[in-house]
Amino acid sequence: MISLKRYIPYYKDNLRLALPVILSQVGQITVQLADTAMVGWYGGDDPTPLAAVSFGTSVFYIIFITAMGLAFGLTPLVGEHFARGDERRASHLLLNGIVLFALTGIITSGILIAVRPLMRWMGTVMIGSGGDASVSEVIEAALPYYDTLIWGMIPIIIFCTFKQFLEGIGNTRIAMAVIITCNLINIFLNWVLIFGKFGMEPMGAVGAGIATFVARCCMCLMIGGYVLFSPRFRHFIQAFDRTAIRLRTMWEILKVGIPIGFHMFMEASAFVVTNILVLSFGAYAISAYQICTNMMQTTFMIVVAIGSANTILCSHIFGRGDFHRLRLTVYSAYHLGLVWCITAAICFVAFRYTIPAFFSSNEQVIRLTGTLLIYISLFQIPDCLQTLSISAMRGLQDVRVIMPIVFVSYVLINIPAGYFFAFQCGFEAKGLILGLITGLTCCAALTICRLRRDMASLEKKSGVFRR
Repeated sequence: MISLKRYIPYYKDNLRLALPVILSQVGQITVQLADTAMVGWYGGDDPTPLAAVSFGTSVFYIIFITAMGLAFGLTPLVGEHFARGDERRASHLLLNGIVLFALTGIITSGILIAVRPLMRWMGTVMIGSGGDASVSEVIEAALPYYDTLIWGMIPIIIFCTFKQFLEGIGNTRIAMAVIITCNLINIFLNWVLIFGKFGMEPMGAVGAGIATFVARCCMCLMIGGYVLFSPRFRHFIQAFDRTAIRLRTMWEILKVGIPIGFHMFMEASAFVVTNILVLSFGAYAISAYQICTNMMQTTFMIVVAIGSANTILCSHIFGRGDFHRLRLTVYSAYHLGLVWCITAAICFVAFRYTIPAFFSSNEQVIRLTGTLLIYISLFQIPDCLQTLSISAMRGLQDVRVIMPIVFVSYVLINIPAGYFFAFQCGFEAKGLILGLITGLTCCAALTICRLRRDMASLEKKSGVFRR
């Protein structure tokens, strides 16, 4: 058995990159929690405003996260060429990424606008199938909030382009500073707009959406301005050339980004379908599930940070051909992620009735949330394992196989299992979470098997022998 002491340098390498991302994610989580808490306080005993934020975010998120996934394809490519010392090629990838994802933002905004009329149809279907009549109120309240989220689509994807480039060259601190600064702006504007401070009218959920839009514009301007005009990155910007903007380079980015985007689309679809099915159980269930979603995102975002560092490290290993470090790098990420998720799961169970009290004063919402948090704690481990496995596969650019894996896990297994447990077995919202656990476990098992195959193949080709 390999001593854990051998992993200490690898833990340090991962945390050196991951800690700024973790702080960024903590900032984003803080904003999400502040949105939920402030809207919940604004609604008081009325669960409709909080449920509206949950529904509007869910419909927006599935398209938003798919677009973000496309941009994530930039990191392993930039990381590979940066590790080889080919900074000119890394610069051309950034230039093509800016053009490509600006166009993607415009197209995505159009799709989001086209989806808007379907939101009322969803409510009609849910009420017609026996859902709580409060669903119609939730959807009407969600529409203005959803509109404000559409406005921020273009600035956030351009921000993400610069962020993924910086991660590819191993710099995670700049994005951290930008995100934390803009999150403080977001929280302040939440307080002003939701509750109507400084003589303004209280805007509730819409105020939260406007605050998010302003913060996302600031994020785009700050990170773009820093990269384009800072002397630290002048050699990258000087390599910009209009003749370097090529469809071939954009397609190279998309060849990596499309499978990542497809994975995020499938995973988001599973969660969004769950959110939509929760509508059948009324406003209290929607509000409880929204609080649980915030808790899921709290743990998941930290795992994403560890995974981002894992992608960067694996892409640099791939670029240099330094495969004797690969296995320990991947396993160290597993260790860090599992320690975090097991700790979080214990906290969810121990404080299952304390946590929801921060978001709602409604006793029925608090009791239901407390029960759901027990189930949420169960899928922390499979969620961690599949996220970190896929992050390593991204760094090694083995992304095509991700598409059939996530399709089987999330579409063929997760959604049917959730429907069966919730409606056929009568577990309601708890059954939907059991479906998520089933799908995530399948995805974790398949991606671990694939990653082990990748590592063995690369080690064999480079003459690395396992001890």
